[in-house]
Amino acid sequence: MLIDMVADLGAWSWLVLGVALLALEIAAPGAFFLWFGIAAIIVGGLALLFDVPWQAQFILFGILAIAIVIVGRRYFSRGGRGTSTVSYGLNERARRLVGTIVVITEPVVGGRGRIRVDDTTWRVVGPDMPSGTRVRIVSADGALLTVKPTDEAF
Repeated sequence: MLIDMVADLGAWSWLVLGVALLALEIAAPGAFFLWFGIAAIIVGGLALLFDVPWQAQFILFGILAIAIVIVGRRYFSRGGRGTSTVSYGLNERARRLVGTIVVITEPVVGGRGRIRVDDTTWRVVGPDMPSGTRVRIVSADGALLTVKPTDEAF
């Protein structure tokens, strides 16, 4: 019964399958069904334009699906090659502070002290310095910041 329906629809069955896969991608996003939906729509379009036997349609769908998945994953993958400026330090507040110039709020004695950035007090390590010294944050390890004195303005 299903085979008869697919045979009656012919090339339109590929287009219906492609649209269904794209709709499934919208319902369950993850860029998985997208590539197969695109391949099915291409096969359906080619089958409408040319008289292609059903065996060739299946082979063409398989080849297109594999090719589109490879190309799609390469060019649209989330784990890109470079570091995006938008995602740098996202959810890592201490790491975003690296390079910032701040003032020591509690003196650094024995290599340990505190600074205040906005509404948060941070523990710092660095050379001994009195309160009021301008420092640059040079690294972050969890909630511990490493600072060094600087003469630069804010």
